[in-house]
Amino acid sequence: MLKSMTAYGRGQSPTPEGGSWHVELRTVNSRYLDHHLRLPPGLMGLEDRIKKYLGQRLTRGRVNLTVTSSGVTSAPPRLVLNKGLVKEYRRVLEELKRELGVETDPGLAPFLANRDLVLAEENAASLDELWAALEPALAGALDEAEAMRAAEGAALAQDLGERLDRLERLFKEVGGRSPELVENYRQRLQERIAKIMEDPQPDPQRLALEVAVMADRCDITEEAVRAASHIEQFRAFLQAEEAVGRKLDFLIQELNREANTMGSKSPDADMAQHIVEIKAELERVREQIQNIE
Repeated sequence: MLKSMTAYGRGQSPTPEGGSWHVELRTVNSRYLDHHLRLPPGLMGLEDRIKKYLGQRLTRGRVNLTVTSSGVTSAPPRLVLNKGLVKEYRRVLEELKRELGVETDPGLAPFLANRDLVLAEENAASLDELWAALEPALAGALDEAEAMRAAEGAALAQDLGERLDRLERLFKEVGGRSPELVENYRQRLQERIAKIMEDPQPDPQRLALEVAVMADRCDITEEAVRAASHIEQFRAFLQAEEAVGRKLDFLIQELNREANTMGSKSPDADMAQHIVEIKAELERVREQIQNIE
């Protein structure tokens, strides 16, 4: 089943504190899987886990993911005494008392105001706890995006199927002209051989070369057969379950190559028009498959 790389999804999940995580996911076409995450500071430690989670369900595309929260309050920081610095303050204070003969106790206020003396530690939840709360929101956003990708992929598959029918017909029409091309080249070959034979001493090697070159130019059967095979492979990939965007892109390149070769062997105007129509249709197909995963 084809999947588009363009989609949008949202998900939400509750937190133990009574708030909610909100996940917004947008995907657009890209050659590779390209993550762009916007996470609140408390979730930065989950970045690698989120990327791995996305990679289990997406294989190509630019992924823009934003996580926000509502009603989520962090726990107050835990104050920790910097004991080493406290001991130094005490040593210096006792030294001042001895040197100046001062007995007055300055109290704790001046010391507690020193930010280096009392440190604040974030009382953050563990990464596993955060992931357990966030994962349902991620899953919901991915489910919604996957549904949109599948729907658009089905529409692309139908359109591509119709274009393949037209390409198949055009290639068959060009291939069906092969006997006519052979006859035209046969007449031209006879004329060239007649000119060569007018020479009193005709060169047999030149004659053999002319025959070989003209014979190679007159037959497009091989190209028509390969084109038909590529189209059948293309149809089979449209029904595949895995990501096939790169494979379809390769087949379009091969079909273009066959069309170019057939065009070089088909000099008359009617055949040239068919080749132009084939290449125009192939370009439309190529544009479509750029959005297929």
